[in-house]
Amino acid sequence: MKYYIVIPTYNEENFISLTLQSLVQQTILPKKIVVVNDNSTDSTPDIVSTFAQKFPFISLVNKNSENIHLPGSKVVQAFQKGLETLDENYDFIVKADADLIFPNHYFETIGKHFESDSTIGMVGGFCYINKNDAWVLENLTD
Repeated sequence: MKYYIVIPTYNEENFISLTLQSLVQQTILPKKIVVVNDNSTDSTPDIVSTFAQKFPFISLVNKNSENIHLPGSKVVQAFQKGLETLDENYDFIVKADADLIFPNHYFETIGKHFESDSTIGMVGGFCYINKNDAWVLENLTD
């Protein structure tokens, strides 16, 4: 199973190392992780560069988004920039937020869904958040 991950980022220094650490601990590693830095003013690019030195399948791409005032447009532009760096040698592509922590078997489980049915085009999961030192299912309707 070959999968690529694109992570749009902007000022994610508080989270990106946890996200990347969870990705490099997957039971089935991604073939590529592209972190697209959208003009961060914090240490996000430095943190990603440190991971990229240790893990050659991680790369950092810098982008300055166009100043379009559409909801989500900067994330879409950053994701597109990341896609431009990838070839077509994959089974699926993941767009991930820079503040997520994935369980070690997350993408192995995702891959099994794709492998079980060739008509499946998209797979997702639930997000848990840490509240008072306990992992609880995030209420997406709040």
